[in-house]
Amino acid sequence: MIVIARARARFRCALAVIATIAFATHAPCARAQATLEVYHDHGDLVLDVGPTDLPANTMHDMIHQPPVVSHVVGMDGWIHGYRVEIVDSAGNPLTQRLLHHLTVIDPQARELFSPKMLRIAAAGSETGPVNMPRVLGLRVSPTDSLLVDVMLHNPTDQAYHGVHVRVRMPFTSTGSLVPTVSIYPFTLEATPPVMSTHAFDLPPGRSEHYWEGKPAVGGRLLGASGHLHKYGVELRLEDRTAHRVLWSVKPDTDSTGEIRSIPFGNFVWKFGLAIDPDHVYRLTAVYDNPTDTTIVDGGMGILGGVFRLTGQEPWPPVDRTNAEYEYDVKETWRKNQMNGVGMHMPH
Repeated sequence: MIVIARARARFRCALAVIATIAFATHAPCARAQATLEVYHDHGDLVLDVGPTDLPANTMHDMIHQPPVVSHVVGMDGWIHGYRVEIVDSAGNPLTQRLLHHLTVIDPQARELFSPKMLRIAAAGSETGPVNMPRVLGLRVSPTDSLLVDVMLHNPTDQAYHGVHVRVRMPFTSTGSLVPTVSIYPFTLEATPPVMSTHAFDLPPGRSEHYWEGKPAVGGRLLGASGHLHKYGVELRLEDRTAHRVLWSVKPDTDSTGEIRSIPFGNFVWKFGLAIDPDHVYRLTAVYDNPTDTTIVDGGMGILGGVFRLTGQEPWPPVDRTNAEYEYDVKETWRKNQMNGVGMHMPH
């Protein structure tokens, strides 16, 4: 679940021009034309972003990224998880390595630990399918809008054209005979929630980076996964008030320190882990940098969780006048300003 620092448009275009001169396979800097389509397919609510061209051997800051796009859901029911697919112009599946990060945002709701917009799905190249039982789901209505922010790169030797990124969400309509309990996703970063970037520097050797705060309401944590960068060795969630580790995970890495996958913690069958609004919680990202130099903006630590309210108190309402909410909106749509795309904030 994922926000990365973005270079200014002029600097990014200059890099692309240099790359075009040096490497004939790199495309010139041009306005992204990708759009978002929302449709129902074989029981899934599908968010389809594309098309985008990906020159071979290109870093994310040398690609004119798809703009942040929005669309009304147009359907009434519950979402039960998500998985990400990347396909070429012919619909053939492509490697997940092309995905730098993806975030799906609900601007009508706020986060559990901060007043910023609610992140309902997030993924990186290491993220596998996230599935919840059909009796648990995120409620969406036909008039709700969703924002999708995608960042791509291409570390392979093969260029790809007309690439589409699809977020497939298992979906049950309100007419289903199976009763559904409403749940809420949330994210928690190892840095302050509202920042232009959630990346931090990695000094040589082992280091820990954390942020702590209180949730707006109480309930039960039903599941969790996370996102780390290269050389990440642990992601840990603690109840600092109770002096207890709620969840800790070590990623699966390759011989170079690259993250291959991060296991999903499922606490449904334990009826979830208690989250108390009077307690302070800390998310810590642990890294072990084997080099002898500091890696600038090399680290990141993000937890994506599934939460169920247990008391009578409703999910806290969004406050569009809140300074942190307004800053989050501006930072989310800043990518479109850099791309030369007109801004429109759906309600």
